[in-house]
Amino acid sequence: MNKVQGPFVIVHNIGDVRNAVAAASKLGRPVTLISPPGAGASMGPEVFMHMVDAGIDADIGSSSRHAVTAVFDCASEPGQAMAAIRAGLRHIRIDAGDDVRRKLCDMIGEDGSVLDGTPLSAFDPDDTNRNNDALLNWFNAQPETPT
Repeated sequence: MNKVQGPFVIVHNIGDVRNAVAAASKLGRPVTLISPPGAGASMGPEVFMHMVDAGIDADIGSSSRHAVTAVFDCASEPGQAMAAIRAGLRHIRIDAGDDVRRKLCDMIGEDGSVLDGTPLSAFDPDDTNRNNDALLNWFNAQPETPT
């Protein structure tokens, strides 16, 4: 059910997307962008999709899109997860039982994934004392993951 791998960066706005993608690109690493926890209720899937697209296009263009994965966090709301899937998101995160995650996985299909809501080791630029140097250092400390 989970084909998505880190490093994970929580993105709150287009600037966060640009910074994460630029750092990953500079280091030749993939990156998984995750919406803030419970973004289904606060920003909605369409806003998240547009934010990610705009942030990627502004800095690197379409040539590096394969190295960027976007995951929409739906907290514990299956309705938000279904709205995200209807909007076209292929990777979601939800704090729900195995049966709910399996059903959502079936809805997404083989080209997507459903992450459970367990804590992730993720860089969050909203944490105190986080900046671009901290982001690069954090990326360097993350293990390489097979794609």
